[in-house]
Amino acid sequence: MHPYRATDPARPSFNPDAARRARQAIGLGPEEVSRAMRAAYGAAVAPITVLSWESGDETPTEAELRALAGALWCSIGDLMGTPTTVHQHRLARRVSAWDVAVRLGVAPETYETMERTGRWMLTERQTGLLAEMLELPMSAYLEVCGQTAALDDLLRKAVTTRWQAYIQPVCRLLPLPRARVEGVLHYLHAEYQSVVGTLDWGGGTISREPNGEGRAFLGRIVELFCERLDL
Repeated sequence: MHPYRATDPARPSFNPDAARRARQAIGLGPEEVSRAMRAAYGAAVAPITVLSWESGDETPTEAELRALAGALWCSIGDLMGTPTTVHQHRLARRVSAWDVAVRLGVAPETYETMERTGRWMLTERQTGLLAEMLELPMSAYLEVCGQTAALDDLLRKAVTTRWQAYIQPVCRLLPLPRARVEGVLHYLHAEYQSVVGTLDWGGGTISREPNGEGRAFLGRIVELFCERLDL
């Protein structure tokens, strides 16, 4: 089992520009959007609030986002920014919590509790099914499987010593092709060494003591790994 603590925000990620473009594409004014949200979805949202969302001064709640998407004849995912939580990925994929629960073989209320609290208690198989169903990026997968700290440790060692020795350990930790892991580790190692410099070490290299830039690099090592995977 893998417990996980998440910080799921109260409001979904939101793309103001996408909302404005969607409204303009169907030729509606803020007043018409407001009326449609109220009439069809019971969302009492003033026209000025619609404009405030589009300017980025405010963001809609999940219920308001659903109503806005309906009024603009688009999907919730079309109006969202980059999802940062499992809950947001599920919304963007238009998958219900019930469907996810059935696929994982857990009670719907159990899944909803895990998603809401971020305390994930899934087997490795269930984690893989969830990642596949919601097309989770590596950053979200790590959160669910609870392996962020373990990966951080491996990556720090890989970039500061001999990266080749950590290909297999990373592959054992994550469901990734060996060639992909090899390429990312090689890249991160080279980037880190260019920041701090190296010393000869038994036919290989060892990093010098990290400077401020090097410490910042190590502090973001998991984030950099995930970013490189997405390229």
